Amino acid sequence: MPMKSDTLKEAGVVDGIMMWIAVAILLVIFLPVIAAVQSATAMNASAPLYSTEVALTSMTASSYGLLIVVLIVLAAVILLGVIAYLRGGKV
Repeated sequence: MPMKSDTLKEAGVVDGIMMWIAVAILLVIFLPVIAAVQSATAMNASAPLYSTEVALTSMTASSYGLLIVVLIVLAAVILLGVIAYLRGGKV
């Protein structure tokens, strides 16, 4: 019969795995939405901060390419969590 602390450790590992899965899902859903909204927003060429806005927009748009790297890292974290859970909750 497992002790209560062992059950809590297993629950913590499962909660951690589910948290990282939720983060990955949120990234996959919300970053493309934010990118679409940003690209649909009109920029005023006569505004005093137009060059800064253009620089920020281009830098942000180029950073969306890193989304796949973030998802690979999250998948690795999830995989390590699953392995830890299958080993009995010990990291």
